[in-house]
Amino acid sequence: MNVSELWKGMEEEAGRASNQTWLMRLALPLPGCQLMAGFHVPSRSPAALLQLADGTELPARQLPACAGLDVRVTQLANKSYLEVRLKDPSCSDVFAVLIQDVVHRIAKATGPRSALDELLGRLSRWQHFLQVSREGLSVEAQRGLWGELHVLIHHLVPVLGAGTSAEGWKAPSASHQDFQFAAGAIEVKTTIAKQPQSVRITSERQLDDTGVGKLLLWVVVLDERDVPAAEEVDGETLPMKIFAARNAVARDIAAARTLELGLFERGWMDVQADRYRDRRWAVRREEVFEVVEGFPRITEAMLAPGLGSVMYALSLSACEPFAIPQERHREIVATFNTYATEG
Repeated sequence: MNVSELWKGMEEEAGRASNQTWLMRLALPLPGCQLMAGFHVPSRSPAALLQLADGTELPARQLPACAGLDVRVTQLANKSYLEVRLKDPSCSDVFAVLIQDVVHRIAKATGPRSALDELLGRLSRWQHFLQVSREGLSVEAQRGLWGELHVLIHHLVPVLGAGTSAEGWKAPSASHQDFQFAAGAIEVKTTIAKQPQSVRITSERQLDDTGVGKLLLWVVVLDERDVPAAEEVDGETLPMKIFAARNAVARDIAAARTLELGLFERGWMDVQADRYRDRRWAVRREEVFEVVEGFPRITEAMLAPGLGSVMYALSLSACEPFAIPQERHREIVATFNTYATEG
């Protein structure tokens, strides 16, 4: 069900229903409750309203305070709803994406309580998406996403297949490594330095292979160009790379859905693609290191009690003894899928 289409229809109808407060359409029937698409006529604002089970109490202090949204309990036709209404029109595009994601996520809810918990959980991420909507992804975030998708497209999908590769992409959920599988993990570092001296490690867990299996550090060195979108130059923009990633997993419906959710978690929205068409990247080279005993790193076990959240610069020259050729890293990646299937 496309909630945006429901809102569009109600907005057109609102001009002929100025004496009404709400227009409502069923967005999703659920066991014991309903998710409604609503349009608040006086403010001309779209909303989503989740019917609450009888007796549900949600004090105002328990409701998330979301900039750009009005979140409250509303009584309509003798029924209680959790109302989520757009308050800031400049965020209409991201609001539509957020609510459509809610529809997908609560479609399998087993009852009013689980549907409510899912909706409240998604609302907790609103601040992040509001910031992205106003400011867009930073150049660093764009570059990091580009590098992760490059590894996914060219090194994981051909070996592991679309499903395993997409499921293994954990960077959107801020996991310790960008890709995690049953038998191994990959941390991707993307840089534009022509001769990178070091990469930044952001926690003591990032290069800790305890309980991980095989761990690879994958460094992608890029050539970056900031040029008008109309110019023909080498490289791919972020929208082009996302298009390529979608094509790489398109034949696997579940993988395509997983990829879309990951992109959403990272702050990507198609409606903002024009923001990212003036910067292109091309791969200059890639270096892959196997993180094993003796690799230069700081791990959790090395820290004194009370220390944590360690960040440090890792010299790539110190990593050279652990560099592996393409044939070897392809062999290692292949084992991720094998062991995941067996285990």
